[in-house]
Amino acid sequence: MEKDKSKARSEDTGLESVATRTPMEHVTPKPETHLASPKPTCMVPPMPHSPVSGDSVEEEEEEEKKVCLPGFTGLVNLGNTCFMNSVIQSLSNTRELRDFFHDRSFEAEINYNNPLGTGGRLAIGFAVLLRALWKGTHHAFQPSKLKAIVASKASQFTGYAQHDAQEFMAFLLDGLHEDLNRIQNKPYTETVDSDGRPDEVVAEEAWQRHKMRNDSFIVDLFQGQYKSKLVCPVCAKVSITFDPFLYLPVPLPQKQKVLPVFYFAREPHSKPIKFLVSVSKENSTASEVLDSLSQSVRVKPENLRLAEVIKNRFHRVFLPSHSLDTVSPSDMLLCFELLSPELAKERIVVLEVQQRPQVPSVPISKCAACQRKQQSEDEKLKRCTRCYRVGYCNQLCQKTHWPDHKGLCRPENIGYPFLVSVPASRLTYARLAQLLEGYARYSVSVFQPPFQPGRMALESQSPGCTTLLSTGSLEAGDSERDPIQPPELQLVTPMAEGDTGLPRVWAAPDRGPVPSTSGISSEILASGPTEVGSLPAGERVSRPEAAVPGYQHPSEAMNAHTPQFFIYKIDSSNREQRLEDKGDTPLELGDDCSLALVWRNNERLQEFVLVASKELECAEDPGSAGEAARAGHFTLDQCLNLFTRPEVLAPEEAWYCPQCKQHREASKQLLLWRLPNVLIVQLKRFSFRSFIWRDKINDLVEFPVRNLDLSKFCIGQKEEQLPSYDLYAVINHYGGMIGGHYTACARLPNDRSSQRSDVGWRLFDDSTVTTVDESQVVTRYAYVLFYRRRNSPVERPPRAGHSEHHPDLGPAAEAAASQASRIWQELEAEEEPVPEGPGPLGPWGPQDWVGPPPRGPTTPDEGCLRYFVLGTVAALVALVLNVFYPLVSQSRWR
Repeated sequence: MEKDKSKARSEDTGLESVATRTPMEHVTPKPETHLASPKPTCMVPPMPHSPVSGDSVEEEEEEEKKVCLPGFTGLVNLGNTCFMNSVIQSLSNTRELRDFFHDRSFEAEINYNNPLGTGGRLAIGFAVLLRALWKGTHHAFQPSKLKAIVASKASQFTGYAQHDAQEFMAFLLDGLHEDLNRIQNKPYTETVDSDGRPDEVVAEEAWQRHKMRNDSFIVDLFQGQYKSKLVCPVCAKVSITFDPFLYLPVPLPQKQKVLPVFYFAREPHSKPIKFLVSVSKENSTASEVLDSLSQSVRVKPENLRLAEVIKNRFHRVFLPSHSLDTVSPSDMLLCFELLSPELAKERIVVLEVQQRPQVPSVPISKCAACQRKQQSEDEKLKRCTRCYRVGYCNQLCQKTHWPDHKGLCRPENIGYPFLVSVPASRLTYARLAQLLEGYARYSVSVFQPPFQPGRMALESQSPGCTTLLSTGSLEAGDSERDPIQPPELQLVTPMAEGDTGLPRVWAAPDRGPVPSTSGISSEILASGPTEVGSLPAGERVSRPEAAVPGYQHPSEAMNAHTPQFFIYKIDSSNREQRLEDKGDTPLELGDDCSLALVWRNNERLQEFVLVASKELECAEDPGSAGEAARAGHFTLDQCLNLFTRPEVLAPEEAWYCPQCKQHREASKQLLLWRLPNVLIVQLKRFSFRSFIWRDKINDLVEFPVRNLDLSKFCIGQKEEQLPSYDLYAVINHYGGMIGGHYTACARLPNDRSSQRSDVGWRLFDDSTVTTVDESQVVTRYAYVLFYRRRNSPVERPPRAGHSEHHPDLGPAAEAAASQASRIWQELEAEEEPVPEGPGPLGPWGPQDWVGPPPRGPTTPDEGCLRYFVLGTVAALVALVLNVFYPLVSQSRWR
């Protein structure tokens, strides 16, 4: 058995001498000894540069030189060239592109006379690089020749500065296209406009005109077509054109914030529900919240009202178009369902309701004007009778402090305000009392002490009440008092429990009288001992006992008709008037007024309640449990929806309307018409804030690895098979704008099925290549996605040249072949192995801030320091230009 095993090993495919690499992320592997563990299989043969493999002796020598599996060769970072390495590795795993450059038959496609190309140097240089990546003879290869060819045509890539991987990819593919363009002499063409013709006709005409100037294997493989629709906002002129695209730059949804919203149904018997709603951090509107809640509670958005509450008051009620940019997740948002006029068949009255006690619970220990503390019981502080929240020694202190206090002089609110909607025909006092008490119970705790039969009403004891009126007070009470003048000062000495009616001073200085601001004390103080049956009609309210938490049942005879609160009408001038119970007669309340629910908490009364604010009772929406976790996660479908959504052009991008003869900020919409076989999607993570300042979005975008269905986005080319794609490569970007690092994850799809892989997923981190699992491909660092279409292979050009493009195949063909051979020899002479060994490491693996080998720093640390200093200086300059310079300019103009 041992002999058979050894014989089987000797008959292996020649990869026996290949050393496996340690699958540790971001660590440059050292040469290792042979391991007896099984190696991953590779179905990809080594890629020779000649259609004829050559002598068997040369093949054996090449097999002996192998140091890694084909497809596991990395690329050396020449100095900030990780952007180029990630693009090359992704394109090298594009199956059709790899097979196209597999042998030298692509030379027949080279256009040596194209002034926009490189005379075939870029195409042959790319083929040499692919050959080195798939031979398996290098652990890492230096792409210096390809970089020099690219820099010779694009000066921005000269040197070793950082660049965007997508920009380099676009230039590289465009350069390969020009080198392989089958069109020798490009004719003049014009843009095709629809002019009312069918889209199918216009799209095909535009595509054929595009192919008259651009016809290459790159166009066949990567380019698609989208429909562009422009609408003039003035004359409604519609312009439809069809343009080609090489990749799709899809925008990301704006950063999200999660807002807690408490939903109140239109009937108070339903407990409020707390929803978590995700909206955009910038340019968000109330309609986003209303639409989200509308789907959750199945209520039309027009029947919902969104309001913000600050300090127990309505701060603002939002219209659907109002912005929510200033609203933070810590703010209190309430949403109320209103009765629909269509359902009620009449006018609906919508009223804002706030809650407050008769006597506020704010303690007073010193004068608000002179800050003198109370010395004795004879020198008790007198409260302001409008708000009862401040006290004064006398009227002089009050008049002194009034300019500062008048802006804050208002009653203290408790609980949460709410909105009620009632049909105009059913707007009665009893209906209002029922709705108000039902909503109020969710935000206030109410307790009614047992009634004490031996206790008499203190209101009849006039010696126990000391009142000092200011000279500016009016007889009509505070509800009609001039707001410019200070209100009256009043001191009431309530009695303690167990008193028999004899007046005495209560030791607590923070208890106040019944506020005359609402007219309550003017009726009760002068009434003397009050019988239950003699209460005013406005106080006989039927109260559902179950609606008040903590309620204790007093004597039925004494408490059958005693209300626990009063209802006051507040008009547009902020004047208050108590509502009276008029039975079944509808009340006359307009939409410009609001209501105040005043709790009877004055302990001087015969019967009172103890009331205090509490945390809002609500139920949690189970569907909002994962909303906070999903706030920073987006899907590729959302990005494609944004790409196809109409947008208004910026002023600097205004469209010239041929009908108006002027530039207009037209509405523009892009729709996919023709999809390519290899689809490249760029996630636009970088946003421009100013001419020099850019920001990066690091949120996770979930994209499918298998079966990306674009049928709902593609409106043209109706085929039998759905446009389904499979992912085969991803370019990742780590870091920010000042410094970052690019890596790539890729697999080599099978020639016949993109669902299968000939070589599995690998992580390309410059010179380091390790295997990764498919589940590790989707990360929040994904920047460029490469998809391959299912069941739609691209036909490779025949080995011979095209007679229609090269009619003279004699001397011209020989000259072209000779020129190609010279380029091959020149570029292959640079193919030298890279010494193995650990390279400089950075925060994301191999350091991306190293200098070029020929003229770089003497040590890696010097390179790191140099580029760190340059990045810091650039950041400081950008900060000065964006922050300090505008401030200096504004101060000069002032």
